[in-house]
Amino acid sequence: GEGATLREILKHKTVEEVVMVDIDEEFVNLCKVYLPEWSDCSDLVGSSGGSCFDDKRAKVHFEDAFKYFIDRYGGNSTWSEQDDEELFDVIIM
Repeated sequence: GEGATLREILKHKTVEEVVMVDIDEEFVNLCKVYLPEWSDCSDLVGSSGGSCFDDKRAKVHFEDAFKYFIDRYGGNSTWSEQDDEELFDVIIM
């Protein structure tokens, strides 16, 4: 939730989109205030902002990660194999 993993992923210029799922929005907001250097992307080539959370490639969702995947890709979801843009190349937990 502190943005350090997000920063490490965004260091790679080939990354087009990062989806971060964190259950605790309050913790993430506290980290933005008290640990901003952990999510500082201002020195990354291709980054669109100071905070990695504000990078145009970062999509941040606040919910349980297990629920996020079940809702989108579980047996009762509306996802189909034709939804290529919803597929992930890498998942880091």
